[in-house]
Amino acid sequence: MASSMTCTDLKEARFGIQKARLTKYVFEYKNVWDPVHKRSKPLYRTSVGKILGDQVIINQEYLALHPELKQGDIVLVDGRPVYKASAPALKEVFSFKSIDHFVLTTSQPQQMLDFYQKLGFETKPDGERFVISCPSFKINLHVQGHELEPKANLAKPGTGDFCLEIDTGVSMKELADLISGKGLDIVEGPVKRTGVRGAMTSIYLRDPDMNLVEISSYKE
Repeated sequence: MASSMTCTDLKEARFGIQKARLTKYVFEYKNVWDPVHKRSKPLYRTSVGKILGDQVIINQEYLALHPELKQGDIVLVDGRPVYKASAPALKEVFSFKSIDHFVLTTSQPQQMLDFYQKLGFETKPDGERFVISCPSFKINLHVQGHELEPKANLAKPGTGDFCLEIDTGVSMKELADLISGKGLDIVEGPVKRTGVRGAMTSIYLRDPDMNLVEISSYKE
């Protein structure tokens, strides 16, 4: 079974088992019709791997012939080797880019809109909800008792805790003073924190529903 011939489409491949002493080996094969002797004869037999317990362990040579193949893709069905492609890992199909929006639930929509307007967001009604937006993402503000479906299992005011990266031309200390001057209470900061891109400086606030709002910059 030293052949390196194989099906280009594994869905069409045929597999067999050859027993040698106590070991069972799996091979791929293809037969062709011999018109002279009027019978089928082997065109090739290529080593696939061996059976350990109830699993087919594919050898490295066969894996090299089929880069799309993974261990576990050839299984035993009623004692016979069968190709069953596993579903690809989700990270092989898509990748995350950024947060588009998230949802907060409130019982006091006007106070919440006032707070986020002071922070620099634009707000507008959208049916039974409100939209709090900036250029890179938005917050959908649902009114308690009138949430849009589907919704979070615990859609209640004050359950939010999130971090917003900002771009600013002033120091975070100056920014903290400006925020306080707008009548917004700072819980903590500026303080050093670690974000997805490394060290950053953060200011913590609470909105009227007591959601924790972290404002952060990587510049300091």
